[in-house]
Amino acid sequence: MTNPEAYSTAPSPKLSIVIGVIGVFGSHNARSSVRECLNALDSQRSGRDIEIIIVDNSTDGATEIIQTEGSPDLILVKAAATALIPELWGIGVRKSAGAIIATTTSHFVPRPDWVEQILRAHKSSYAGIGGAIENDDSAALVEWAVYFCRYSSLMPPFVEKEAADIAADNASYKRSALAPWLQSSADGFWEPIIHADFRKRGLALSLNPAIVVTHKKSFGLVDFIRQRFRHGRQFGGTRAAQLSQIQRPIYILLSPLIPLLFLARIGRQVLFKRKRIGKFLLSLPILSLFLISWAAGELCGYLLGNQEAPKMKR
Repeated sequence: MTNPEAYSTAPSPKLSIVIGVIGVFGSHNARSSVRECLNALDSQRSGRDIEIIIVDNSTDGATEIIQTEGSPDLILVKAAATALIPELWGIGVRKSAGAIIATTTSHFVPRPDWVEQILRAHKSSYAGIGGAIENDDSAALVEWAVYFCRYSSLMPPFVEKEAADIAADNASYKRSALAPWLQSSADGFWEPIIHADFRKRGLALSLNPAIVVTHKKSFGLVDFIRQRFRHGRQFGGTRAAQLSQIQRPIYILLSPLIPLLFLARIGRQVLFKRKRIGKFLLSLPILSLFLISWAAGELCGYLLGNQEAPKMKR
């Protein structure tokens, strides 16, 4: 495994925290959670060389909360109303100066030792390190379904391990590992593409269960169904462009099996961890709608193609 940066020798490492505050494409705006997110980070900055960069396109008053209640030295950047979360991250990462760059959104509240655990984890040679994602205990069934759909693989407990992919909702990267992306003209921090580049360069990722954030409400029922369809179509259209004339009909025929495969994978993870089984069973009808919506979108992508760039898995 290649060591992209001899970071562990730095006596006082600098960390950039990039927070996306999203208000488009069905996401609930951040007014209800941004204050809690920022307070959790402010309490961890004492004696540490840390910068916080907030890239915001919210429309519900979250901006005013950031301006009036956030730390005076935080960096607030307003983004285009149509920007997606990876595009917000991209803006923030390019403005950052830290040797380590952490990414999240205002819908996640870091644990009190989040910063400490990130800095400790990056004494290793891993280029990028992802953490665990818990769900708010007071979440409604729709929010539990969103959580299982997106983050079941990151639900603790799990052991620290090398990983092929991590979620940028709770991730951190050595700046030197991101150098090719920083020097490129890419307009968004699309982690599947970045991680694929890491693998080509022999850089490794890991999952660390000690780095924990808690997911707050981020989508409503209809909004998330629409979002799953949109991203499913985007994924299917991108994959279709890479398939041969023989492969494409096979993927079309197998598309109805996608919800079952996803559901089996999520269920296996929940049952294996013996955690939140009741919430999983109660949210199963809603979760199934989300998975069917993705599958319908992916099928449309195979059939009709996609004009958008390969911005997958967001």
